[in-house]
Amino acid sequence: MDVVNDISNTEDPAAQPQPSLLARWWPAIKWTLFAATMYFVGKRAVALWQSSPPTELRVDVWWLIPAAALYLIGWFPSIWFWHALLKRLDQHAGAYETTRAYFIGHLGKYVPGKAMVLLIRGALLKQANVSPVLAALTAAYETLVSMAAAVAISVALAPLVIPDAMWERLPSYLHFLRQQPFWVPLLVVIATVVSTPFSAWLFTRVGRKALPRGTEAPAVGITATLVLQGLAVTSLSWICNAFSLGCTIQSISDEQVNLSQFPVWLASVTLSTFLGFVVLIAPGGLGVREWVLVEVLKDQPSIGSDKAIVAAGLLRLVWFVSELIIAGVLYPIKPRRM
Repeated sequence: MDVVNDISNTEDPAAQPQPSLLARWWPAIKWTLFAATMYFVGKRAVALWQSSPPTELRVDVWWLIPAAALYLIGWFPSIWFWHALLKRLDQHAGAYETTRAYFIGHLGKYVPGKAMVLLIRGALLKQANVSPVLAALTAAYETLVSMAAAVAISVALAPLVIPDAMWERLPSYLHFLRQQPFWVPLLVVIATVVSTPFSAWLFTRVGRKALPRGTEAPAVGITATLVLQGLAVTSLSWICNAFSLGCTIQSISDEQVNLSQFPVWLASVTLSTFLGFVVLIAPGGLGVREWVLVEVLKDQPSIGSDKAIVAAGLLRLVWFVSELIIAGVLYPIKPRRM
């Protein structure tokens, strides 16, 4: 892909150090681990499907349309935050240019390692007279803040979504959270605000490390104020993703889905997406995200194992097709100053 070459290292290949034995074998190791992950996830899904009572499932495809729309709309708060980060570093990309680079770069997550997302976004904005290094760095900051929001939300909602069977296996000293579940969200909010200076320092270091190899990291970082701003804004993205899951569940449900299940949807998408993100061997979190979704949803009222498995698979399909469509639409429509 041409855009990747725009910010690749241009030094003489002969002067580059030779890769180590681990570096040469790492691609094969990654794909082997990914294949093993998919095997165990598939084995778990088959076991759950066989143990669930036989039911007739049908898919109402009309509910998948709002599921796709909500998923795409949900990324605009994150796009706005990335655009705000670029402006703070005096990089004046247009709104359309930023949106185009964001959605096209989204497809890079299906390459193991997740760095391809930064490469594509940085290269596309370089064509719009934006520093590709700063574009990639701010994209890394946006991703880290978004994932931090996902962790905070999933932890805050944990007492509200943990099923009864799991509570029985937890230590007794945690059971008070079942009667007072709102203590956890309060503590999460306090911990988030107090820890923002450390989070800003950590995200700055990790963001620089996430830049493509051979790229010199600039001496700019994300501030505590920007972290708080990003957490608030990207939380809106996760809310839209949760409603997208709700529409997907509705597509396979005979009865009207109850909005009281929204905390379950929100906790499911945040936790599953985060774990899929940190498992670098899984392209786009494939397998990992579905496994977490199934485990969270299967014990919820009116869902069960069979619907959880189908919903997880459908959600992957809807989101992936949505990403392909929006990237396919935006890629040939280049801004004038490109």
